[in-house]
Amino acid sequence: MSARTTNHAILFLLSFELLSGLISFTIGRPGGEWVFWLHGIAGFSLVGLVIWKYRIVLRSFRRRGVVAETVGSILLALLFVGVLTTGTLWAILGRGSIDIPGYGNMRLLVIHTTLGLALTIPLIVHAALRWPRRVSRRDFTCRRAALRLFLVGFAGFALWQGASAAAPVAGKRPRFTGSREEASGQGNAHPVTQWLFDSRQRIDADKWRLSIHGEVAQPARLGLDEIDTMARHRSTATLDCTGGWFTVQDWSGLRLSDLLEFVGPNQEAESVVIESVTGFNRRFSIDDANKLQLATHISGEPLSAGHGYPLRLVAPGHRGYNWVKWVTRIEVSSKPSWWQSPLPLQ
Repeated sequence: MSARTTNHAILFLLSFELLSGLISFTIGRPGGEWVFWLHGIAGFSLVGLVIWKYRIVLRSFRRRGVVAETVGSILLALLFVGVLTTGTLWAILGRGSIDIPGYGNMRLLVIHTTLGLALTIPLIVHAALRWPRRVSRRDFTCRRAALRLFLVGFAGFALWQGASAAAPVAGKRPRFTGSREEASGQGNAHPVTQWLFDSRQRIDADKWRLSIHGEVAQPARLGLDEIDTMARHRSTATLDCTGGWFTVQDWSGLRLSDLLEFVGPNQEAESVVIESVTGFNRRFSIDDANKLQLATHISGEPLSAGHGYPLRLVAPGHRGYNWVKWVTRIEVSSKPSWWQSPLPLQ
């Protein structure tokens, strides 16, 4: 393939990987599995394009030598290789992690995501300054280019299939999201994580109160003892974290629908906002209230501080960042459930 075809194919696939990767964070039900498939196939297809890109880079160095832009190109190449390497290792190993000085243990999937985001802006700048702007249809439709692009895609599919087959051999079989199982049925033993800049909270149960207000007939402010008297519901649900792990636990507490029945939503009510003491919040359709649970216990144990004591949301079919911890405020709203960013901005 020509340098122009290779460069634009890489830019297209990287853009697709960024978009599909972000979308995959919003998917918690098996019906969206195809997004993860496409993300994996496109990622492994990039591995094939690296071979052609390597030849292009060598020709450029021989022609121009080492110039000021070389340092930037090398850093960009290292980021690019880092994204491919961590993504490939995660697809096969799953549980791999690295100790980051000053931070602690970080999973390969988190490193993969971080490097992918870090690669975005430098790649756009590099493409704008160095890559040819004119794209010819022949670059992609001539027989030779089309055949090579097809082979790259086929190789990506084959490598993705191989990685999928190797994953259960390297560890436990991953969920459709790629997450690996952690401490199912063992209560608070699974990993403690928060969304980005949220921090772990330690709540004084005697001072804690749950406020329910908004489009309701009778606003309420409940203490933990009152919540415990209403907590008669048990369910088994899977918590799937975007950090790359999942756990299946028994949750005890009360249905959100039972709590809403207690305060009486108005006819204008369309959604429910669940908010943490940290200000972190997520919005859900009021029609889904019977599927959502406010949990006080996990597999027979009281929730630990790291897992949301004294009250956390259990949201089956939603990724982990929607399972709001340290719930202290519930607003019944007239706004639709989609009236929020797909991923939290807090």
